[in-house]
Amino acid sequence: ATMRGKFQVESINKTEHSEQLKLRAVYGGGTNAEDNTYSAATPTGTIEMTVTNKALWGKLNPGDRFYVDFVPVPEGK
Repeated sequence: ATMRGKFQVESINKTEHSEQLKLRAVYGGGTNAEDNTYSAATPTGTIEMTVTNKALWGKLNPGDRFYVDFVPVPEGK
């Protein structure tokens, strides 16, 4: 089974060696029908990650929104 979430960049903590990103699940309740659909299925959630690849620094900004797909990894991969 696969699943898709909609997340928004909440904060970015920049250090000398990385960017630490925190994303939160998009919460509906307003007039955006898609946001309401996603929040009905996944009302809360966070993703935290550290990016050490300097080429990717600055590519995500607070407020940016992303679809996050959860696809099972085949056994043995």
